[in-house]
Amino acid sequence: MPVTVWKSIVSCVLLAGLLSACGGGSGNGGFPVAQGNPPPEAKTTRKVLLIGIDGLNINQLKQAVSAQRAPALAQLEINAAYTGGLAGTVTQQDTLSGPGWATIVTGTWANRHQVTSDAVPQALKADTVFRQLKAGIPAHKTAVVAGSSLLAGLLQPDVQDGTVDRMIDCSGVDLCVAVSSTQAIADGNNDLVLANFHALAPIAGTGTDADYQGALVLLDQQVGKLLAAVRARQQQNPKEEWLVLATADRALRAKGAPVPPPQADKTTFIALNKPANPLFNTAAPLNLYDYSSAADITPTVLAFMGVATADPGRWTMDGQSLFAPPGVQQLRSSTAVATPKTIDLSWRLAADAPPPAEIKVYRDGALIQTLPPTATAWADTPPGLGAEGEKIYAYNYVVAADAVAISTRAEINYVEPLDRLAPTLVNQLLAFISFDTGLGDTKGGPGFALLKPTPPTTPVYIADGLGGKALVIDPKVNSYVMPAALAGRAQFTLGFWFNSDAAQSWLPVVTNKNWASGANPGFIISQKDSPNTLTFNFGDGKQRADADLSIPSSQWVYIALNVDTVAKKATAYVGTPGQTLKNTALDLAALDMVKMLPTTGPLVFNEDATGKYYQSGYTIGAVAPKYNDVALWNRSLSAKEVTMLFSAGKSLSTLNP
Repeated sequence: MPVTVWKSIVSCVLLAGLLSACGGGSGNGGFPVAQGNPPPEAKTTRKVLLIGIDGLNINQLKQAVSAQRAPALAQLEINAAYTGGLAGTVTQQDTLSGPGWATIVTGTWANRHQVTSDAVPQALKADTVFRQLKAGIPAHKTAVVAGSSLLAGLLQPDVQDGTVDRMIDCSGVDLCVAVSSTQAIADGNNDLVLANFHALAPIAGTGTDADYQGALVLLDQQVGKLLAAVRARQQQNPKEEWLVLATADRALRAKGAPVPPPQADKTTFIALNKPANPLFNTAAPLNLYDYSSAADITPTVLAFMGVATADPGRWTMDGQSLFAPPGVQQLRSSTAVATPKTIDLSWRLAADAPPPAEIKVYRDGALIQTLPPTATAWADTPPGLGAEGEKIYAYNYVVAADAVAISTRAEINYVEPLDRLAPTLVNQLLAFISFDTGLGDTKGGPGFALLKPTPPTTPVYIADGLGGKALVIDPKVNSYVMPAALAGRAQFTLGFWFNSDAAQSWLPVVTNKNWASGANPGFIISQKDSPNTLTFNFGDGKQRADADLSIPSSQWVYIALNVDTVAKKATAYVGTPGQTLKNTALDLAALDMVKMLPTTGPLVFNEDATGKYYQSGYTIGAVAPKYNDVALWNRSLSAKEVTMLFSAGKSLSTLNP
């Protein structure tokens, strides 16, 4: 497809004579305004001129119109509109040129079109007005004359596949925009012409208020040439009916201009040459969002051109036509923490408009509820939400007032509730000993065994507070071992419930090492010589790494240790029900991972790997510690998963691991 980039103002000057040939002048002479909503006339050819002015501020536009310095734009009916999406929702977007233009040409907000800044390049993820027009009426021709290279870049995919028939990149030269747009109107080949004036935006950023107003006068003269070209076409071709729509990508004000009111950066404008619905002519808006929006522009253009979506449930734009009876406004979606699988939809009935006969709610094209005309909310629980674990689930919701639809893309970043155990906790579970039915491993492993099998002793159990049993390990009677092949594993997590008076010095909670020295190969979780303190230690025979966390006395806590031998780091956790998870990181970069995890050797509970720790003189405490739900994973658990394990109030055995 042909693309022209104007590099020289000289080229524009050579074509400047076209301006007078198309009706010339200042734009005076009165632009014809049709009466009533625009139903198609018999054998009428409809065409659209969409004028986008970068950075034009509605307050300064009204100031110029009031002072009769903008007679061309004054020929249109100008009303406030909003941009930037609905604050505090997934539709909110920065009031920058890129997102602003993306909304204008797609009828969607950033959560759909995915243009979030002025960075180059960015790709539109929503269908443009040009693509939708071509899909509805393939024979229609379109032209874009872009003063902003950013806009030209956003539309390049449409140019490359022929959706936009002609693109002229004027590289910031507004005279080029005026000349090229006038020619695109005058030659009669284009059904939709987008003319983008850019020069006002940089002046707003650097110039004074007088500079801004002076540039606005020149801009209005250039817009006047386009309106004159449309008048000339209609005079020469009486069956042509033109919609002229002007707007701005965002609102900028010049230095020294009056301080704007709140939300001024979100207040733009829409100007039309035809009467529109009460949404466009809001008489008494309660807030900014009672106005029409930039997302209404593409639906309005498509409706005028006769491109319609037959099934309201398939509507995928956030806006609505300004020529249709107003639908609902301010459609929002949210999810409450207490009900993470329920999407709450809310909306406002259009002001200054009669109520609809009924309101229908659609999800992904399917009708899910018909509501009375006064309804302003609906709570939906989509099937399958959360079934694939923690991720972003997206749904296209449509709320249609009679046949007039408005849509929102609900995006739910689903997080497993922390008061229940996520099914993912059984993923890569190597061993699990609940002690509810003895020392066996539900994963089929060897489970727990007596450290000293002779003489045999009988395990002692107590109630664990989770509906099952916990194991009491008193080294005066016996300690326990659990085979665990940890050598060569990239990652692993050891987790368990633990209850101790937290008073015994150097109680070896669990280890695979000789605890005579912290530098000895292996790791250990141990109480320290200061009360209520756990230490986590790693050694490789020469180097060591240590970190501490506090524990309460005589309360169940969940202890977890994540080890990543590839990244050479570990994270220790202590979770106390009703409190925030505590954690500490250990840097293992100086340690030899092969030497740290010996190829043989079990995990030992309330003894060390020699089996002779207490024989060397360490005092055994008066109260024996208790252990429950000992688990070993072949991966690193997330902090959220660890939080679930101590806050859910349930044993991991409830997931039938």
